[in-house]
Amino acid sequence: MTGSGRPTALERLSQAGTLFTYLRTEFTGLDIAATTNRIEGGTNAQLRLILRAHRGMSEEHQKRAIEWYLYLHSETPDQPARLIRPKHCTPTRPAAQTAVEPPHGPEEYGNTATAEEGLWARKGWAGRT
Repeated sequence: MTGSGRPTALERLSQAGTLFTYLRTEFTGLDIAATTNRIEGGTNAQLRLILRAHRGMSEEHQKRAIEWYLYLHSETPDQPARLIRPKHCTPTRPAAQTAVEPPHGPEEYGNTATAEEGLWARKGWAGRT
């Protein structure tokens, strides 16, 4: 017990009978692992990899990514194409665009440099030859 009179976490687990269950005689022959390494190195590591690879996702998107991973690795997942409903995919068609024809005839006003106006590409340093 701690100085406050409350039992520690290890004491509570021991009293509940959930600590070191792999050592109990009634579980002999069941091949119960003494560690959670299979969970940490198998499933949880893959989930952490997904979250690390996609760090920019919002919390809600992270939850959906984990749910999706777990669903795809369940015993009998449906094909993703069968899960998509019309409400999930509503393709929008781009608005019909009319072709704009260039105007006929000479250009009235333009933004092109012309020699008549004294605007042309100069050579050398600041136009000096």
